[in-house]
Amino acid sequence: MNRTSIVRTPYYGAVSTATAPQRPRAACADEDPELFFPIGDSGPALLQEEEAKAICRRCPLMESCLQGALERGETAGVWGGLSERERRSLKRRAARNRAA
Repeated sequence: MNRTSIVRTPYYGAVSTATAPQRPRAACADEDPELFFPIGDSGPALLQEEEAKAICRRCPLMESCLQGALERGETAGVWGGLSERERRSLKRRAARNRAA
């Protein structure tokens, strides 16, 4: 199915979406968002975290997702394949390397 439309913008005039490059879609887009925010850090929450990370590992946007989470200071959930604990550790390591 070919979806082509013309979009008018105030800056560029008419733009055809047929020539627009396809952007990769996040693997988590069709998943339940709650999967990426396990409650707790033991038992079922660890299994839920691993399931979320497995989805992240197959995502073409994993690196940019992680970078965005680090820049925004996300403190909860799984972002870019890392848990909140792993992101804190990564930030501490980066801070130590900058200080050295």
